[in-house]
Amino acid sequence: MPGDSITAGGVDHKVEPVQQGITNWVLEIRNELNGVDEVEPVQQGSTNWAKEEWVVEIDQLLRDGSTARKRYRYSEKRSIYKVPDLLKNLNNKAYEPQMVSFGPYHYGKEHLMPMEKRKHTMLLDFLQESGEPLESYFNALAPVVQELKDFYDALEPRWHGDTSGFLKLMVLDGCFMLHILDSESRHPFNGLYFLGNLETAGIKRDMLLLENQLPMLVLLKIDQVRNGGEPREKFIQELVLESWGFWSRTPLRMGKCLHVLDLYRKTLIWDEQYVSDTGEFGQTFQFWSAIELTEAGIRLKPSFEIMQERISFNADDGVLTLPRLEVDHATESTFLNLIAFDGLHVGDLRGELTSFIYFLRQLIKSPRDVNVLISNRILVNNGIGSDEAIVQLFDSLSKEAPILNPYTSKMIIVYYRIWYYRNKPQNRLRAYAAYLAHAYHESTNWSPLAYWSILAAILLFILSFLQTWYTLYPYYHPHK
Repeated sequence: MPGDSITAGGVDHKVEPVQQGITNWVLEIRNELNGVDEVEPVQQGSTNWAKEEWVVEIDQLLRDGSTARKRYRYSEKRSIYKVPDLLKNLNNKAYEPQMVSFGPYHYGKEHLMPMEKRKHTMLLDFLQESGEPLESYFNALAPVVQELKDFYDALEPRWHGDTSGFLKLMVLDGCFMLHILDSESRHPFNGLYFLGNLETAGIKRDMLLLENQLPMLVLLKIDQVRNGGEPREKFIQELVLESWGFWSRTPLRMGKCLHVLDLYRKTLIWDEQYVSDTGEFGQTFQFWSAIELTEAGIRLKPSFEIMQERISFNADDGVLTLPRLEVDHATESTFLNLIAFDGLHVGDLRGELTSFIYFLRQLIKSPRDVNVLISNRILVNNGIGSDEAIVQLFDSLSKEAPILNPYTSKMIIVYYRIWYYRNKPQNRLRAYAAYLAHAYHESTNWSPLAYWSILAAILLFILSFLQTWYTLYPYYHPHK
């Protein structure tokens, strides 16, 4: 059956005519969108698809090569994402700034406007301390303004058209953030001298929101202007880490960090010699809690220094090393934003942070597990409430964020080593004995005071026996 001829790239291709019913259905949908009720039937083969605007456009892109196709691709630099409704519908407040906006996504919201006024005051302080005119900072960011826009995955059209306004926003927010980090680094325990403790906590919480990030390039360029030298990437990284209480005795080698949230993520899971990969562990399984691991002879150890191996298990001595975590009222928001970034970003360490949080969720199943982790200095309860509140927090993380791949290659190594160590005969016997003792205590509703009562009773029994023995022995065995 003869078909229409479509020319593409100078070559004629024969195609079968579109079926009458399909063609009419396409036009019917189009007319419904345009508000037309009746559809004029189309004769078979009457549409010349080679002249359709969309087909011509795609054909032109194929001939023009990669240069013309770039505008149809997402920017490879994108790293600041809008959190999808899939996550926001479960806990919208966790992704929304409460005190201050950084960048374009939340700029101009009414409840954040009071801090916008403070930004201008602090900009004057920053300029006086740096000794550089404001024009110098604009001149430093202007050549890379398009690169800065490309970092944002969902930039509104208003910012694409208003380059001057976007540049002003980057300078103002960048100077403000750098001023905050400078002051927090110099006064880590006293808060910011120009802000109250509540405002300081709110700003630091908002600084770790995915939608509230500034490209690290902004901070590097601004710092370069004020120090009059080369970009100081390691200096900016150390500034951020000191603001959140992280430290390292050795020089940092954390690679290129995209923004503050990305840097914070790497402090938890970074391993210089490790390359992230998606693991193939099969279906999820039930893992042991912290108290069950310790009952099997596994010791828990905190990792304080960043450049140490943060998450590891030594099967020789049974030591599980984990990052030290301070749990406070911002922890849930921070972890949810880390999970969102982990799932949206295409880059290094894919899924590793989410896998680590899932691992923590399995360790923390009861207040007893929390108590074990606190006593081993892995968790610090920083005013969040009871141990039960921490259990509920980690439980909410698994409910409010999809764990797409709980077993990445790094965590699989940890799982396997623990599994092997835990299933050694002597460790299984030890764990089983502890389980029986625990089950008996639970069934009889014993309290910790019961142990002291038993010891006291045993001691009284021994003393009573000795007293009776010394009393009766001379009677039956008198001295000669």
